[in-house]
Amino acid sequence: MTHTVVLGGGICGLAAGFQLAEHGERVTVLEAQHFLGGLAATLRGATGAGFDFGPHAYHARNERVLALFKEIASDGFPARPKNVRIKFRGTYYKYPLEALDMARSMSPVIALRAFVDYFGELVRKKLFPRPLVSAEDWVVGAMGRTLYGLFFGPYTEKVWGVHPSKLAASFARHRIPHISLMKVVVSSLRKGYAKRTGTEHRYAPLVIELFYPPKGAGLIAERMAARIRAAGGAAQTGALVTGIDVEGGKVSGVRFRRVGATGVAATGQLALLASGREGETVGGLGWEPAGPEEQEERIACDRIVSTLPLPVLIELLGDAVRPEARAAATLLRFRPITVLGLRVKRARCLPAQSIYFQDKTFTRLSETRNYGGSDVCGPDETVLLCDITCDLGGRIWNAGADELARVIGPELAAEGFLEVEEIVEAVTLRSTMGYPVYLVGYEAAIDTLMAELLRFEDLVTGGRQGLYKYVDMDIASEMGLAMADHLLSGRTKRETIADVPYEDRVFA
Repeated sequence: MTHTVVLGGGICGLAAGFQLAEHGERVTVLEAQHFLGGLAATLRGATGAGFDFGPHAYHARNERVLALFKEIASDGFPARPKNVRIKFRGTYYKYPLEALDMARSMSPVIALRAFVDYFGELVRKKLFPRPLVSAEDWVVGAMGRTLYGLFFGPYTEKVWGVHPSKLAASFARHRIPHISLMKVVVSSLRKGYAKRTGTEHRYAPLVIELFYPPKGAGLIAERMAARIRAAGGAAQTGALVTGIDVEGGKVSGVRFRRVGATGVAATGQLALLASGREGETVGGLGWEPAGPEEQEERIACDRIVSTLPLPVLIELLGDAVRPEARAAATLLRFRPITVLGLRVKRARCLPAQSIYFQDKTFTRLSETRNYGGSDVCGPDETVLLCDITCDLGGRIWNAGADELARVIGPELAAEGFLEVEEIVEAVTLRSTMGYPVYLVGYEAAIDTLMAELLRFEDLVTGGRQGLYKYVDMDIASEMGLAMADHLLSGRTKRETIADVPYEDRVFA
C-alpha cells in the first residue's frame, strides 16, 4: 500500500486526505497547529463561543463539492440569501454592486459621472486599446475612474498595503465578480440565480446564497478529519514540517518536529497560523527554533500532498530544487491578517452578514449569526469578526485583543452597531499568510515554479497558499479533491496538467 503524507491540515489538505483514505489509501496528515481546519477552523474562546478566521460561509458552484459539504453536515447546513454591503461616503451599497441600488443611494451627480466615465472607457478601449498590466488598469477599464476612485482603489490599497498599480491585473479578475459596469446593470435587472451573467471568473463567482453550519464553519473540517481517522488514516496536530527527503528524484520521507500551541491566553490570542520560518517578527508562536537533527522525527512515504505556502514547500525541498526555482520562490509574498473576534451581549448587531469599510481600523466586519451560526454563542448574544490586514511586527500585529477592542469598540458604537460596554469578550486569530499578494510580474516567478514542480511526479501542491491563488474554502476543497483524484488515477502530472495554464490549474 502506498503511503501519502498530507502537509497541512486545512480544508484543502483534509479534503485530499479523506478522499484518499476512503479509497483505501494509507494517509497521514501533519498539521503544525493544535487544531485542524486552518483558516476554515472555528476556535472556542474562554466561554465556549466560536470564532472563525473571518466569515467563512460556503457557496460552492461545484456540485460535487456542495454535495460533499451537505453530506458531511447532514444534521444542519442551511442556506441563506447573501446579504453583504459596502459603505462609503456615509451610504451602504449592496455588494456585488447593483445598478438600481447605486442609482437610488448614490448622489445623482456622482452616479451620472460614474456611468459617463464607464462609457468613456468603452470608447477609449475601442480607439486606443492598451494591455491591462495592473489591477488599477483592470478596474478602471471595467468600472470607470469614478467607481475606482470612490471605493475600489482606496479599499484595495488599504487591504493589500500597496497601490493597485503595483498589483497584477489578475488580482482584480480573481476578486471582482462582475467584469464590467454593464454586467452590473444586466445582473441588477434579474432575480435569484438568473443574476449570474456567465462571465464571472471561477475564483470570483457571483454568490446568490450561502451555507453555514449552525455550530460554526469549522464543523466541516472537524468531520473530514474524523472520517480520515475512521478510514484508518492519521491526522497529527502539533507537527511542524522541517524538511522533505528526496532520493533519486522521488520523495521518500517527511521530517517534522513536535511543537506547542500558538494560543496566548494573556493576550487573548486563540491561534497564530505560521510556517515557523518567518523569524522574530512573528512573536507569540511558542515554537522553539529548529534544533539539531536528533530532535526531528521522520515518516517514510511514497507521495506527498502539500498545502503549505508555495515558497515554504520549495525551501523544504532543499537542494532537490534548482537554484532558479529557489530564487523565484523568494519573490512571492503573503499579506498577514489579524481577526478580532468580539462576543457581544446583544442578540444581533449588523443589518447585513458582512460590511466592507475603507475608513475604519478593520476592512470587513461580519456577524456569524447572520450567516446561520445560531449555535456559536448563547441566544442572547452574538459574535462579530473584524478583519484587519496588517504588517508583521507592526502595531496591529503586536496588539493584544483587549487593546484592539478599545480601538475598534468605539468605531462600532459610532456606527450604531453596539454599545462599548456590551463587548464582554475579545480574542484574536492571526495568520502570517492570509492572502497571496499578486504583485505585477509575479507570473514569471509562478511559471518557473510550475515548471520545476512538474519534475516531482509523486508530489502535488494546491490550496490558497499551496498554489498561490486567492481562493475561498469551496475552491480550496475542490483543489484537495482534484489532487486526490489525480493520485488515484495513476496518470502522470504531465498527462494531467502540463498543457493546462496556471490560471486554470487546481494543483501543481
